[in-house]
Amino acid sequence: MARFAREDLTGSPVGELWKRRILYEVGRTPSLLRKAGVISPPITPARVRSSHVHQLKRGLDWSPATFTLHFAALRHLLRWSKNPLVADRGAWSVPSGSSGRRRWLAPEQLARLYRSAQGREPVLLVLEAFNGLRRVEVLRLRYRDIDMDRQRLRVLGKGRNGGKWRTLPMFSETSRVLRTLPRSESPDARVVPLSRSGADLLLRRAADRAGFPSLGIRVSHHDLRRTFGRLSHQAGMDLVQLKNLYGHSSLDQTVHYIGLDEDEMRAGLERFASLMDPLLRKGSDRRPHGPRRGSDV
Repeated sequence: MARFAREDLTGSPVGELWKRRILYEVGRTPSLLRKAGVISPPITPARVRSSHVHQLKRGLDWSPATFTLHFAALRHLLRWSKNPLVADRGAWSVPSGSSGRRRWLAPEQLARLYRSAQGREPVLLVLEAFNGLRRVEVLRLRYRDIDMDRQRLRVLGKGRNGGKWRTLPMFSETSRVLRTLPRSESPDARVVPLSRSGADLLLRRAADRAGFPSLGIRVSHHDLRRTFGRLSHQAGMDLVQLKNLYGHSSLDQTVHYIGLDEDEMRAGLERFASLMDPLLRKGSDRRPHGPRRGSDV
């Protein structure tokens, strides 16, 4: 990295902000590869192969814009190292459906994931998949925020400078799992004392144990949160209640989040099809129009 910065970036016409971003992106590539499932990331840029890039695309739940930025920085490094992979355009194609595509687990898949959880993993899963918390909210949760007597949680929402507090009732399985936690000497101790990457590792281990990779099933923390809302609504939960549980600012946000807008559009198209299909089939036995035999074309 020091040689790359000295030999390629020093004196380069690109701006200082982009130089710093390049160094940041290429510096975190080994940890990203491990997060994506590569056990032994390449130790030099010359050893980066298309399989590594493919694993990043397969294992990271990123938006197309984030992939584009990271790949631009990584290719800058590979170009400096004279790695021929830099010229393989196909290897660097950005996955079009990465983020932006909302995903949910089916009830059977969620149950399979939960049954596979071990150690601290059930705590993470019940808070995200059964109570709808964000990852950041799980990591902020303290022992003092758990009220077992009233069966509720005090949750600090997202926000760089501190989010809004909301009080949520516990799902039955959430209560059962939290009761099994060891007693803490300090009420300020975190319930899940992990970093974001540590929480990612817990989820990935549970998913691997459930056999999700071999089944082609991807799951992120937000997928669990979305799954909670979708299944809760299907079970009869009111949208206003769900909005409050999520901490959303509007019902429209909740409707989009759980995919209800897409469901309603699909249902509308099905109703449209039930109206039109009989009319379309009614004339299907007529011979198609075309030039008559012997006529000029």
